[in-house]
Amino acid sequence: WGMKYFWDVLLDADIESDILGWQYIAGCLPDGHELGRLDNPEVQGQKYDPDGEYVRTWIPELARMPGEWIHHPWDA
Repeated sequence: WGMKYFWDVLLDADIESDILGWQYIAGCLPDGHELGRLDNPEVQGQKYDPDGEYVRTWIPELARMPGEWIHHPWDA
């Protein structure tokens, strides 16, 4: 079910890349190990997209958001 959902909603769906991606996000990988890393969209955005170009491209509602708030618009 998770893989089908990914396939239906991702713009760049790729079976080889996504087959375990949904399980990674759900924290239920078949190897039984605990998920030792949690992704934080705000921190990842500040680190890899400091100017917010990616956010502005894919979330047009935030296109005019000042840079200081682009990764946490709820605080603006």
